Amino acid sequence: MYFLEQEGEEIIIYENDPPATKRLKAQMRANREKVRRAKAKKAAQEKSDLKFSDLIGSITINNCGLNMLNIWDITYYAFHD
Repeated sequence: MYFLEQEGEEIIIYENDPPATKRLKAQMRANREKVRRAKAKKAAQEKSDLKFSDLIGSITINNCGLNMLNIWDITYYAFHD
């Protein structure tokens, strides 16, 4: 529709394109590359953002007899089990 390119399509700069079109297509290429890098960086961060407080909270929610008061009484090895 109106010659809009889809996200997955490659942006081709033709020799007979007007200079303004060439600039816009080059800018679109650069912007897509920036978005791709930002998404990859965010995905990498989400994999490694597990914190100690998240682990403590997930154990107490699991209904295994531990709550926020008595979880501090278990040993290091019991915590990892």
